[in-house]
Amino acid sequence: MRKKKNLIPRMERCGDFLIRDPYDRRGKWRELMPQARELRLELGCGKGRFTAGTAAAEPDVLFIAVEMVPDAMVVAMERCVNAGLTNVYFVDANADQLPSFFAPGEVDRIYLNFSDPWPSNRHAKRRLTHGNFLKLYRQVLKMGGQIHFKTDNQGLFEFSVEEIPNFGFTLSDITRNLHENGPVGVMTDYEAKFYELGQPINRLVATMVPWEEPFPATIKDLRERWLDTFAADVSEEDLGKHVLVGGGYLWHIFSYQLAPCLSGDDARKALAGLPDTECYRFYKEYPPQDQPRIKAISMAEVSSLPDDLDWYLVDKDFTWTYVHTHEEDCGPYFCKV
Repeated sequence: MRKKKNLIPRMERCGDFLIRDPYDRRGKWRELMPQARELRLELGCGKGRFTAGTAAAEPDVLFIAVEMVPDAMVVAMERCVNAGLTNVYFVDANADQLPSFFAPGEVDRIYLNFSDPWPSNRHAKRRLTHGNFLKLYRQVLKMGGQIHFKTDNQGLFEFSVEEIPNFGFTLSDITRNLHENGPVGVMTDYEAKFYELGQPINRLVATMVPWEEPFPATIKDLRERWLDTFAADVSEEDLGKHVLVGGGYLWHIFSYQLAPCLSGDDARKALAGLPDTECYRFYKEYPPQDQPRIKAISMAEVSSLPDDLDWYLVDKDFTWTYVHTHEEDCGPYFCKV
């Protein structure tokens, strides 16, 4: 995206469309348009062709467009101003902030149009249809709410068709050539370009249904979820240097002070103060041969765990973790989300 001339003055002229306090709007978005029958969210609106066209076609719906690139967003805002729209607003933010902006059930529909495919497997977690993002969408969508997803990228679409149902969504309206018999619906700028080139467009609708996340069944999946939760704010550089490098341990996020935690006696007291409920013990490094890597245990069983090994405790919903290390001068550690 080329830098726009006079970006700041142009943004200021569209200031009535920009939400500068999205954190303060949580649970109160309908106040912007009390008569709205639905609140819909578009993630990555780009230059706003789809945003403006859809908002114009459904004036009784409140649209919130999220975009991280100001040079694109200002074009989208100007489009809406020039069209005289009053039912669309913009937020300059990242999609991972959604639960901080919107209350549970506040959103009726989410649009994902031509998101970055992040084709490398090591970047899969950045895809907006990855499970980590789907769990965030569940925190703001109403039950029965929908995700409308379009992409020209075949790899991303096939990934999404497999990934989305694993997180409590049913799929419908799946097509791999949306405009085969002529244009369908409002197009984005990218979509119009691809259509002119004869490139097929993939689309699906995902509807949210009741779902409870299962506890990871493998060490690989458990490790990924543990890191996603307790090392969410740790940079990839630090993870690679201290945790994922050969000889690194998961608990290094605490020993290297990469993530906040309690340690020593404070950690032991925090664990002792938890209710006597079931939790999960897992061995990541050097597990004993006669023990399963992952096991559900009671709090009473914690005292019988070995002193000379690394072991981890976590509750079913990953709201806290406790780490015992094999090193006398490291840990234990306790972290609560």
